[in-house]
Amino acid sequence: MRVIRLGMALLLLLNLTGCWSKVELDELTFIYGMFIDKGEERGTVEVSISSPLPNRLMSGTQGGSGAADGRAYSMITKTAATIPEAVILIQKDLSRRLEISHIKIVVVGKEYASQGIGEMLEWFKRQPEVPLGTYIMAAPGRASDIPKLSPIFEQLPDQVLSSISKENLLFSTTIRDCMLSEASHMGYAMDYLSFGLKSGNAEKKEEYWVGIGGVMLFQEMKMRGLMNVSEGRALAWAAGNLAGHIAFPVYSIDWDDDGAGAANAIFLRNTAASSVSMTPEGPLFHVKIKGHASITYFKDSEHRDANKLSPLLLSKLEQKVAGEITAALDRIRQEGVDVLQLGMLVEWNDPAAWRKLRERWKDYYTSEARIKVTAKFIIEDFGSEK
Repeated sequence: MRVIRLGMALLLLLNLTGCWSKVELDELTFIYGMFIDKGEERGTVEVSISSPLPNRLMSGTQGGSGAADGRAYSMITKTAATIPEAVILIQKDLSRRLEISHIKIVVVGKEYASQGIGEMLEWFKRQPEVPLGTYIMAAPGRASDIPKLSPIFEQLPDQVLSSISKENLLFSTTIRDCMLSEASHMGYAMDYLSFGLKSGNAEKKEEYWVGIGGVMLFQEMKMRGLMNVSEGRALAWAAGNLAGHIAFPVYSIDWDDDGAGAANAIFLRNTAASSVSMTPEGPLFHVKIKGHASITYFKDSEHRDANKLSPLLLSKLEQKVAGEITAALDRIRQEGVDVLQLGMLVEWNDPAAWRKLRERWKDYYTSEARIKVTAKFIIEDFGSEK
C-alpha cells in the first residue's frame, strides 16, 4: 500500500513540471499578411510579410522602435528560388521567431498568378499551422504594393483586406477553397483588387486606396482571365455558396421607350442553386437564382403607383439579372474555367456519364455545355411608400 501511495504522489509531482516547450509572446513575430510576387530574376519568387508592432498598436502611443514613420506594422521582403527559402531568409533578419498561425490574408501579384500558384498552394499544404480559412486575393500589379494602402478605419493593411473579404462584396475565397477546387480539377475565382492614389486629399499627402476591381479566374493553378465588377457580381451570385452570399447587390432597371421610368432595387437576401438533368443531347445544367428585393428609387413618367407596377418591376429585374448571369457564365466557359464546378455535378448525379466525359471535360465544357439560368424574385417593400 505504501508503494502505491508513493507512486501516486510521484505521478502528481510530474504534473508540476511546467511547460517545457513554452514560447513567450514577446519572442514571436506574428505574420498577419503575406504578399507573393514573381521575382525580378527568372525562376525566383519574392515574398513579403506584414506583421504588427505591438508597441505602436496602443492607442495614443508612439513607440521608440519599429518603422520610422510611426506605422503600426512592419514589412519585410526577400527573394529566393522558392517560397520556403524566402521565408527562411526573412527569419534570419529577425530577432524573433516567425509565427504564421495568425495569418489573415494572402495576396498574389498578377505576374505570379499568370505563371501559376501551384508552389504556393503546395507550401500551404505542408504547413499545418497555416489556417485554411485564410482569405486570398489577387493584386492588379505587384502584391507587395498593396500594403501601401492607407488604413483609414483600421490600424493595419491586413485588417482592411480581411474586412473587404468578410464583407463579401464579390468572392470571399480562402486557401481551403483553392485547394479543394484544385483537388477536384475544377476552376475557382478570387477578388481582384484595384489600387491607386487617392484623390481629393485636403492635406495633399500621398495616400493609396484599395478596393474591389473585379474577379480573377483560375484553372489548373494558373490565371485564365479577368472580369470587371459587374461581371464578377453576376458570377458570384451564380456561384452561390462557392462565393458566399454577396452583400446587398443593387440593380437599376428602366422602362418606357424614352427611359422615363426607372427604379433601383437592392437585394436584401439572395441565393443560387445549381443542378443537372440528363437528356439525350447530354447534360443540361440549371442555375436557379432567388432573391428578396427592396425598391429604393422609383420614377414613372405617368405617375403610376409603384405597387401597381410590381409585376413589371419583377419582370424587368428577373430579365436583367438572368441576362447578366448568362453572359458571365458564357464568358467563363470561353475561358475554360469551371467556377460553378459543373463537372462535379455530373459526377455526383450520373457517374457513368461522367466516365465518358471526364477525359474531354475541358473541351466539352467550353464548346458544348448547356446552361439554363432562371430567376425568381420577390419585392418585399417599396421603401417608405405604402
